[in-house]
Amino acid sequence: MNANMHVQEDTPTGTCAVIVVDKDRTLCANLAAACKYQMSHLEANMAALAKAKLIYTTSFFITSNVEALMKVAAYATENDIPMGFNLSAVFLLMFELNNVLPALEHADYLFANEDEAAEFGKTQGMEGADLKDIAKVLAKWAKKTAKPRTVIVTYGAKPVIVAVNTPGSDDV
Repeated sequence: MNANMHVQEDTPTGTCAVIVVDKDRTLCANLAAACKYQMSHLEANMAALAKAKLIYTTSFFITSNVEALMKVAAYATENDIPMGFNLSAVFLLMFELNNVLPALEHADYLFANEDEAAEFGKTQGMEGADLKDIAKVLAKWAKKTAKPRTVIVTYGAKPVIVAVNTPGSDDV
């Protein structure tokens, strides 16, 4: 793994408070410098991106710089680099769906937890649907390449749900 960190001189690094009770947790984040990601940093590091064998990103990046997220997603597609994409948080599906969906079209591997998958289902008129059915819809979602998409939905202590869509096949 090669990390190329963007430094925002006038803004501190973000912080996050975590509260854990039994097996439940909640987070309160101050994103700080993460909200100020600049395209110039991405452009200066495209050579490093060109060496990637896999690109992984999250919907959280929408709040930092959606233009950069989409440039990286398009780069992955155009250069046949597998891309993993994490839905990240329910609020992003509630308030940023119009930015999540275009990024999703580039995802070869999609990650979500049960709450994120359920919220995606709500956005598609599937409120209360079985998570396996929602995973299948995500697996079949529009895709920029003919490569299969694998969807992984974590579900707390319950078994992980995996759906794989191979374009040209009706089976998921």
